[in-house]
Amino acid sequence: MAAQPLHVTITTLHELPPSNVNRDDTGTPKMTVFGGQPRIAPSSQSQKRPVRLQLQDMFEDPATRTRRMPELIGEQLVKDHGWEEGWPTTRAGLLVILAAGFKGLKASTTGQGKNVRYTGETNTGLFLVGDAPALLAEVADRHREVLLNATDKDLAAAAKKAEADEDPSKAGSVIATVATADREEIRNIVNRSNKIISLFGRMLADDPGSNVDGALQVAFGLGTHPADEAEDYYTAVDDITAQRQDRPGAGYLDVSLHTAGVVRRWASVDLNELTRNLSKAGIQTDNPQATAREVTAAFLRAFALTLPRAKRRTHPAEVGPDLVHISVRTDQPIDYAGAWSKPVPPTADGWMEPSIARYDAYVPKMNRIFGLTGLAAHGHVTTSDQPLDNLGTRKAGLDELISHVTTAVQDIQSTRAGAAS
Repeated sequence: MAAQPLHVTITTLHELPPSNVNRDDTGTPKMTVFGGQPRIAPSSQSQKRPVRLQLQDMFEDPATRTRRMPELIGEQLVKDHGWEEGWPTTRAGLLVILAAGFKGLKASTTGQGKNVRYTGETNTGLFLVGDAPALLAEVADRHREVLLNATDKDLAAAAKKAEADEDPSKAGSVIATVATADREEIRNIVNRSNKIISLFGRMLADDPGSNVDGALQVAFGLGTHPADEAEDYYTAVDDITAQRQDRPGAGYLDVSLHTAGVVRRWASVDLNELTRNLSKAGIQTDNPQATAREVTAAFLRAFALTLPRAKRRTHPAEVGPDLVHISVRTDQPIDYAGAWSKPVPPTADGWMEPSIARYDAYVPKMNRIFGLTGLAAHGHVTTSDQPLDNLGTRKAGLDELISHVTTAVQDIQSTRAGAAS
């Protein structure tokens, strides 16, 4: 029987100063239309990456997402096994990756026809546990002579098999030697997981056996009121020209865009999925549920305090949230974004106070639709002096709020374990 749902959901409201925390390919702040009005809308990807990097430092258990894994393997071959730097070493790393036979994983190229060259990168990013390059280099070093004697023709033959999603052990080339001896070990190294991958998930090309369904949902940010881009006309002064006063005008001038206002951010962790992922990852723990709570608590704190950081040198947004609301539900996660479908109007008190009030008024309306039986616990912390009667227990600080909800999660897990025994 499937486990009963258990979700921890966080909503935050941040007051962004003039900034550009997430921009498109033209440098314009990312926006959307909601409730018929333009709104600030930093992407989910821009929010996840800084949180992931912060958690990796906290756990001291990194995971690397890169298309340059063959290059990293080559660097380990030089560092740990005395290989010489250069293309043959990177090519060896690429051959080792292709020997695993992951469906959809191919070698990237540049140029066309007779000018095609292999870049040493894979066609898609690999998301691997931090020590994977060193472990894959150990595999490559077992085949040192074969790999160092390989040529680009051998790589082309291996890449052709990968393009056709065929068994690399039947390639009839260098890759067949590596695949026949160590294919499963390579796959096992690539498929390893840790806390970060268990939370954020992983998709490896078209190979379903290597994918990890993430336990995390992160929504696009959403402005609570209409917002427009503003132009920043800026100049750079040429020091010598300024000193000599022999030419008019600035040394450089241009226009950049920014925006400002209140942004709601939202994320949810599926505790059951996270616990399953941690168990499958083989992480050394006597209690995967306790580890899941630890990871969730760390995520909640990092998410609440970490904003996307585009253009942070010239338009920093190093601000904390004015509201954090966290809930524990035993049915499904709920996003209360509809609170701001009708844009918050400007007031003498600014945007934040009415944005918080709108949220507090909307939450019980949506809870009536979903029912209160699934709401196991919730609470909030805020800079507002107004009482927020619909957002659960008010806590003095973020750490106290996170402790409150994780204790509720532990109680639910203990109750369910007792009922199942």
